[in-house]
Amino acid sequence: MKPDDVPDSLGRPRTRRKRGVVGVIFRLDRMLIIRRSLTVTAPGKLCLPGGGIEQGETEDQALVREMQEELAIDVTPRGRCWRSVTPWGTNLAWWLAELGDGVEPVPNPDEVAEYFWMTRQEIETAVDMLPSLPVFMEALHAGEIDLKF
Repeated sequence: MKPDDVPDSLGRPRTRRKRGVVGVIFRLDRMLIIRRSLTVTAPGKLCLPGGGIEQGETEDQALVREMQEELAIDVTPRGRCWRSVTPWGTNLAWWLAELGDGVEPVPNPDEVAEYFWMTRQEIETAVDMLPSLPVFMEALHAGEIDLKF
């Protein structure tokens, strides 16, 4: 049995998937996008900011912590707007969050190489994205994501 497997009530293995949270943050018509540092998994890839949910944390608590750790910003969670599962099996909760006017992120170089405020068109034509970002953008374009909170 792998460490991530725990038996269910009948003794069968049940895989516990990793859980993560993603921050969906807008400034006018632009979204906050990061380029991952070269020292983390998927180095140099573009994505929305976020990370793992720690044991005992709620999704919104993880969102606030991850935004502070990665970008030194305090965000206000507005609500979960989407769910997805990555190709490697991580369950992601995508949360719409607010960032105060005039607040600019300060990347933690251990996690984030740089950040951008990008339009939907710029995101859709970007290269070197994590696989979850194009899927999110397709769902957003199709109206499957609720951004009204």
